[in-house]
Amino acid sequence: MNYKTLQFQYDKIYSYFKTTCESFDFLEWDGKTLEVWNGNRVKEIYKYNDLKNLIFK
Repeated sequence: MNYKTLQFQYDKIYSYFKTTCESFDFLEWDGKTLEVWNGNRVKEIYKYNDLKNLIFK
């Protein structure tokens, strides 16, 4: 997966999580798995298929 695709996906994910979810420190997205970090711990983990219908409509 190229950088532009990853960045586009990350931007959509970030926008969704920033407006609909509890606070977090940062998101880590590799194109397959999203980790939601709070402090120095992973708070939640989502797979691409979890996000596909929710964010990538």
